[in-house]
Amino acid sequence: MASPEDAYAAATRSYLAGRRVDMRELAGEIGVSRNTLYRWTGGRDRLLQDVIWALSERALDDIWAATARRRGASRLREALRRYLEIVIASEPLHAFLRNETSVALRLLTARGPFQDRLVARTVAQLDEEAARGTWTPRADTALLGYAVVRLIEGFVYNDAIIQSRPAVDDAVAVIDLLLG
Repeated sequence: MASPEDAYAAATRSYLAGRRVDMRELAGEIGVSRNTLYRWTGGRDRLLQDVIWALSERALDDIWAATARRRGASRLREALRRYLEIVIASEPLHAFLRNETSVALRLLTARGPFQDRLVARTVAQLDEEAARGTWTPRADTALLGYAVVRLIEGFVYNDAIIQSRPAVDDAVAVIDLLLG
């Protein structure tokens, strides 16, 4: 019998393959009605945001662990640089942006399930370094976290749409200005 986990796994496979996540096809693939699929996932937009967030969250966990030897602004800068590089290199993300530009931008750059979690995660990392006493924020960490995420969006998504390689060094230089 199919479960919500099966729906998320199938949607993740479609996304990673660069295919459009189609709710009718997904329901058929896992053998449930569309109504059941919508009830489990909250709809296509929410499902896409959850799938992309789950992939991002894993990457962020790995990056944060890999930068554990660093402290303060150095750790924050390196973690954000690595995240930018992973996002820029993501073929599934590029396919999503290419195939469904307006949907992708709306789901990834507007306040909502994806962006809110990315901001919260960024703020948690800022707060962690501040609590360690290895970094002193120059402004409220909620504001800084939101600004960093918006900066990343500007560099990554706008450049990806016009098929230009985002300038990671430029983005990190501006992040340095924000983080001090």
